[in-house]
Amino acid sequence: MKNNGLPLFYSTPQVLRFEDHKDLVLERKQDFSFAAKTNAVPLSPVEFVPASRHYPIVFVKGDSLPTAVAVTGLKEGQNLFVDSDGKWREGTYIPAYVRRYPFILIQSEDKSQTVLGFDGSCDRIKSASEAEDGAALFAEDGKAGEATAPMMEFCNSFHQSSLRGNDFAKALAEQNLLVDKQVNMSFADKSHYRLDGLLVVDEERFRDLPQDVLIDWHKRGFNDAVVLHLASTQNWQTLLDLNEKAAPAKAA
Repeated sequence: MKNNGLPLFYSTPQVLRFEDHKDLVLERKQDFSFAAKTNAVPLSPVEFVPASRHYPIVFVKGDSLPTAVAVTGLKEGQNLFVDSDGKWREGTYIPAYVRRYPFILIQSEDKSQTVLGFDGSCDRIKSASEAEDGAALFAEDGKAGEATAPMMEFCNSFHQSSLRGNDFAKALAEQNLLVDKQVNMSFADKSHYRLDGLLVVDEERFRDLPQDVLIDWHKRGFNDAVVLHLASTQNWQTLLDLNEKAAPAKAA
């Protein structure tokens, strides 16, 4: 995951304002092309149940706390779940971080409030005259429009889940449970690739946690999250299989 000081996917985040954006709409047709070259997507613990069915769930080092991510590709710049038409693989869970785009909560400079913003570089946001089928960002009276009204609630819910995710990551770090993990892969064409920079929970350390910590974690749902994280390792094979299917066919 790249870190250029901006949130993943967002090139030009800006606050949504009626006076500036009243004529803009969001095209209804979904297009996940913006995530086609991302091999890891942030996850909150509340997503571990559906995500663990399809992705390996690991952690990556952050500025202050580790971040849980769903691994979507085996190589840098590869997302095996987004096809050339920008469609997410049918029948697989789409992380909330992806579904939130192009909207995002932006904190005021004094950090006293958060407001809804969007990525100005998103191809789906256009003027109403340019869009074939668009949902308005604003209603005529200046209130949230069809496209933004549900996203305000979604982004707020996502923010709260992210805060709980921070609590989970902090608890893992405090108990020194996360260890470095390298994934070495051998492909059918006999090439090799190593995915590093990953962190995983050390299972033995987890099982040796003091009883009072385990009881507290049980109440907070952290034990379940750890178990789902550990169980998700079975999905590395899923990625290998998808990578094999995506590989270009050899010439006869």
